This record gives sequence, C-alpha cells and structure tokens, in this order.
Amino acid sequence: MMKQLQDSVRSYQDKKLNNYLSTAILCEFHNQCNLDKASIAANSQKEQIYNDILDYVKWHRHINLKVIDIANHFGYNEKYLSHVFRSIKGMSLKQYMLQQKIELAQYMLIDTNDTVASIAKQLGYNDSYNFMKLFKRKVGLTPTEYRNTHAKRLLFYI
Repeated sequence: MMKQLQDSVRSYQDKKLNNYLSTAILCEFHNQCNLDKASIAANSQKEQIYNDILDYVKWHRHINLKVIDIANHFGYNEKYLSHVFRSIKGMSLKQYMLQQKIELAQYMLIDTNDTVASIAKQLGYNDSYNFMKLFKRKVGLTPTEYRNTHAKRLLFYI
C-alpha cells in the first residue's frame, strides 16, 4: 500500500486527483490496520477461552464432565465453545476431555496400587467394565496389561 501511495503522488499531474487517490489509499490502509487489531483482539479472546477450558478440564477430569457443564460454567453456548476449542486444538472438546481422563488413568495405573475398579470410580465411571473397554479402545491394552507392561519398564530405569 505504501508503494501505491508513492506511485499515486508521483503519477498524476492533477493535484486534486493526487490528493483524492492518496486519501483513498490512506483510508484503506487505516481500515486494514483496524481490522487487524480487531482480529487480534478476537483471537486473544478465543485463546483465553481455550486456555480457561484446558485448566478447567484438568482440574475436573476426575468427575463425569460434559461439554454442557463447561459451557454453563463459562457462560457460553455449547456449540460456540466446541468450535473455538476445535479451531485452536484441532480436536473436539469431548475428545480432549476423554484424552485427559485416559492420561490420568495411565498415571494412576503406574504410580498407585489402586485397583482398576477404584481408578475407574475416581475418574467418574460408575461401571469399571465401561472404563476398561474405553481404555482398551484408546490405549490398545487393558488397564491391567498397561500396568504390568509399564511397571516392568520402570524397573529398568531405576
């Protein structure tokens, strides 16, 4: 745009035409600067919402959390919140919540002696069978297999 401004001042002999064209270019430049500021502000607000969701999910992954619960907590529409989250993270909010539960379950299986049923209950699952089925689908091993595999691996690193 600055190049266009320079060209407009140098190109025309008519001073009124130069002033008109220069004014139009400067107005367009001003509008684009304001649009960039508005989009930056909107993006920073979305990033703040995203970071708040991350924190909220990490602090509440031990309960049976739903997307509607998060939306109600933050005062946003469920679809809007899911859209914002997906646009930044690249995965749905529901998938992320499940991923966080699985990661916590993996940690608990390795670092505690709690039973699988106890871990399932601590993560908000009333039925340990559903938890075991979900864990197997996501990790590829049953919780007991995962515990046995990783417990042996840790012995070699001590």
